[in-house]
Amino acid sequence: MADTATIVDQDRVTVVHATPSGDTLRVDGDDLARATGWTLKPEGLCRDNVCILVRNREALAQGPQIDLRAFADALGRPVALEPAAGLAVLGDAPSDVAAQLGSLTAPPFTLPDLDGNPVALADFAGRKRLLIAWASW
Repeated sequence: MADTATIVDQDRVTVVHATPSGDTLRVDGDDLARATGWTLKPEGLCRDNVCILVRNREALAQGPQIDLRAFADALGRPVALEPAAGLAVLGDAPSDVAAQLGSLTAPPFTLPDLDGNPVALADFAGRKRLLIAWASW
């Protein structure tokens, strides 16, 4: 029974046909390519001219469908899946996050101000900025 799911990958949000399967979602390879830019080829998972070897192809693909949990694992990326709600959010690879943190460069972002108006970090280009972040946990 096919349903729909939303895949969030960085700033890209794509609605695809999906099949819930236990604690994961299965999507068609064409939909995965549209949502993430990655395609499954004989040489592995490929995007543009980069290919990553897939060690457990049977866990990743069953016919034309790709298991999103196995897909994220093959790329070394965290994934938050809620099959019943039809939602998959792919995180950045820990190595990418570590490199970015090491550079002390803030990623581009937009957040609402106290009046609800969007404010982007880029709005302050060329000016000194002080970012303060906190978490309640």
